[in-house]
Amino acid sequence: MKRNRALSLVMIASLSAAALTACGGNGDGGGAGNGGSASSPAASGSAGAKPAKDPVTLTFVIANTEDTTAYTKVFDAYEQKTGNKVELQALPGGDYDNLIKTRFSTGDFPDLFLMQPGTKQYVKLRADETLHEWTNESGVWDNVIDSIKQAQVQNDKIYGVPYGSTGMMGVFYNKDVFAKVGVNPPTNYADLIEIAKKIKAAGITPFYEGIKDAWPPQVFYYTGWVTQVDPAIGDEGVAKLNSNQLKLSDIPELRDLFAKQKELKELGLFQDNVMSGTYDELQNEFGDGKVAMTFMLDGIIAQLEKKFGKDFVANSLGFFPFPSATDTGTAMITPPNQLMVPEKAKHAAEAIELVKFMLEPANVDLFYANKPGIPIYKGATSELYPAQEDVKKYIDEGKSKVNIQNRLTPSFVDFSKTLQNFFLDGDIDKAINEFSSNYQKDGKAKVLEGF
Repeated sequence: MKRNRALSLVMIASLSAAALTACGGNGDGGGAGNGGSASSPAASGSAGAKPAKDPVTLTFVIANTEDTTAYTKVFDAYEQKTGNKVELQALPGGDYDNLIKTRFSTGDFPDLFLMQPGTKQYVKLRADETLHEWTNESGVWDNVIDSIKQAQVQNDKIYGVPYGSTGMMGVFYNKDVFAKVGVNPPTNYADLIEIAKKIKAAGITPFYEGIKDAWPPQVFYYTGWVTQVDPAIGDEGVAKLNSNQLKLSDIPELRDLFAKQKELKELGLFQDNVMSGTYDELQNEFGDGKVAMTFMLDGIIAQLEKKFGKDFVANSLGFFPFPSATDTGTAMITPPNQLMVPEKAKHAAEAIELVKFMLEPANVDLFYANKPGIPIYKGATSELYPAQEDVKKYIDEGKSKVNIQNRLTPSFVDFSKTLQNFFLDGDIDKAINEFSSNYQKDGKAKVLEGF
């Protein structure tokens, strides 16, 4: 569990710095597993990587903020089967993107490297010129959850293979508080408001928001998007946003999310000191039962375990998605990092076979045994907390959707600043127009078609 907690700490730091944009804050581990490293299953014996006539050593580049234990286990199994070795090269996480781009510009290509999720990375690396395309590669997509795969598609092409666990964002709630007040998780959004009012009447803060830390209020919109905006605009609407044929400010359902967040404040359903709220205070108030709910990402799981123990997380921490007007909503998930192979890598062919080996079911389970998390592969097994199990049920039922920021090439620039000001002045028109304008500016700065 120490490794998972460390990863979640890094994830929170990166989210604060990146304002929950390109990665959706997930990294490749997202949630904390239920327990430490389990005993590893036997390495795959199926036909994956073909034995090399002359063993080679492949280079695998990864950020030094990532826990490499699970990768090492899989690479050891790969060496036993093929004779090929994998050398890990760790680059400083804080400057990882720039260092990768520098290596590309100088022709110093790794054989395989781990990159953030989504199509934004294609733009950074000029993927169509530099990277191996995986779109129709056999032995790669058989077991990957479709929503995770689709988040990697740009112009019908895929240049990165998602690998690891999905993260999640939504409403985390204190089960003990719910039991004390006598309420259950909501069946729709109106129900959520009524539950919050009952909790407030019982003398407990219904919701906590960390405005001072800037990044937390964005979670409300990302989780609300998959439940409220996606059904309205569909994949076609997302494609139009990517090509600037649709403006964020012209989406009524998105505007309504601003109205909903404003309503929570006006109803007094946030803590009294909402403008000075911090992520750290949230954890303390939530764990002490003074706060019932928070719109948050799954990094809070490891933080609450650290402060209040594993039993609290296993027995007192609950989760539900942002509810819709008619049902319990859609679970918002964040894809893991992606594996990429440069076309001009010295051992590109072997790296491609290594990726296929890593995706074999037995090796996927080997990875999760050493780094538990919500699987992105059908049939994979991993030890999870109850809150993570709840998300997995939504995924299995086809009621999950990848974070919108992992499906758009432009980013939601300065969204945290927009929301801080919105909490001060409550001006919906000003906030959504600024949000929309900053998005378009980023598309233009990236020289994207249509912007």
